[in-house]
Amino acid sequence: MIEATRVPEEYISGTGDPSSWQYLTTPMAAKRIIGGVDEIQFLYVAPRTTIKTHGHDNQWEVWVRISHKTAHICLIGEEHTLVNDSDEPMTLMAIKGHINYSYDDLAELFGLWGFSVEQGSLIVND
Repeated sequence: MIEATRVPEEYISGTGDPSSWQYLTTPMAAKRIIGGVDEIQFLYVAPRTTIKTHGHDNQWEVWVRISHKTAHICLIGEEHTLVNDSDEPMTLMAIKGHINYSYDDLAELFGLWGFSVEQGSLIVND
């Protein structure tokens, strides 16, 4: 589980209402840390281009399509494919790490950040 932790009090000022934070029990400001991140990539995929099916034996990977607020999670030991079957280039952020998180752990975190989350491949037709 990716836990919320307090931001040190010396870094915080303000009068925020912690009761408005439904998923936290800490006052004012908190953070969630994805541990074991190995790299964060900027990924450009040209129109009508496929990144073939491949697996990750010792890393998870999340393809984050920021412009569409989607995250596609591939866990350690799984395979995924990326297909850009559209007429437009696509840019993504790829986050890779080695801690063996569950799908639920990563989905909860990306969901809290406002992303819709799916497991596995990313196929774009628009």
